[in-house]
Amino acid sequence: MFLDSNRLTQLVELSALDRVTQGPERLGREEALAHFIHAAYGDATEAARADFMARVAKMPTSEWPWTAVRAMSPRAAASIGSVATAPRPSPSPAALVLLRGQAESADIDPGHRLPDRGTPEGASWEPLYRALDAWDTPTILKWIGPQGWVSATGTTAGKETGNGGAPGSEVNSGGKELPVPQAADAPAIPWTHPAMLAAGAVVVVAAGVVIYTFAQDRGRRRLEDVLSSQEAP
Repeated sequence: MFLDSNRLTQLVELSALDRVTQGPERLGREEALAHFIHAAYGDATEAARADFMARVAKMPTSEWPWTAVRAMSPRAAASIGSVATAPRPSPSPAALVLLRGQAESADIDPGHRLPDRGTPEGASWEPLYRALDAWDTPTILKWIGPQGWVSATGTTAGKETGNGGAPGSEVNSGGKELPVPQAADAPAIPWTHPAMLAAGAVVVVAAGVVIYTFAQDRGRRRLEDVLSSQEAP
């Protein structure tokens, strides 16, 4: 499985920002958010795109595009008498579906390739898979090294390939226009300023705009501090 650790750290940060930013600061972040979603959507498989759109379509269209990176608080199934209620859907942001469903290509960096779950090669990576399922961001960040994924035993991703399929087994169909999710009974909500997507491409971002990258240790520590402060009582 290919999972870009740089994009994953961007998603962790954007998801954290969704919880804490408001007003002008929130609006100012939307250009970077739009660029992130467009890139992730363009590189994903058709199945991942469909899953992503199905998830965001259930959320308020007025809060798009932040709903793409919004995480839910996990909740276990509860029992009412003898009847068990269904647990809340996955707490991970909808955009994680796009990252975990990226199409294969010949130029994938081995440092971002993880062995398939359930294979002998993937056994040592199971804690990371579980952290992704639960959207346990502090744990996820601990598995990211300067050049990609690093297991708890020190194994660098890409050294073991698993059975993830040969590069090129699915053609990347990037470049399509990112549709705007619409609720069944709500009017269409256009992709608003400052991120207008047209003709299948994002508008050129202003000079000096930086897509938030925490691949280096200092950035990850700063992000971990933010997440830790949010969890403190």
